Amino acid sequence: MATKYVINDNQLQVLGNHIQSLIDSSLNSIREDSEEWGLGEMAEIDEIESIDSITIDRIVPHISIKVYIDIHTNSDREDFDSVRSEIQYRLEPWVPNIKVFINEIIPDK
Repeated sequence: MATKYVINDNQLQVLGNHIQSLIDSSLNSIREDSEEWGLGEMAEIDEIESIDSITIDRIVPHISIKVYIDIHTNSDREDFDSVRSEIQYRLEPWVPNIKVFINEIIPDK
């Protein structure tokens, strides 16, 4: 049987700050890793380079921790699933049962 999380507003704020910090760190780490990628990963490199920032829109605690993110982009790109899934993978050791969803893709102008 799945565990149900009960989180008050203060705990949710602290959790949000912690997860945002982990997202920022993960994005920076992915950017550093991408410097060593080759031609075979051009789509992934383009995906990373298209992201200015990622911010949390909301967190929904229930059976799992659902995090909805906004991706701020500097391009017309609409597919960021590789980055989303990599960030979820990197967060899982720190926040068990986390699920990351893209809420909105926001072009920065």
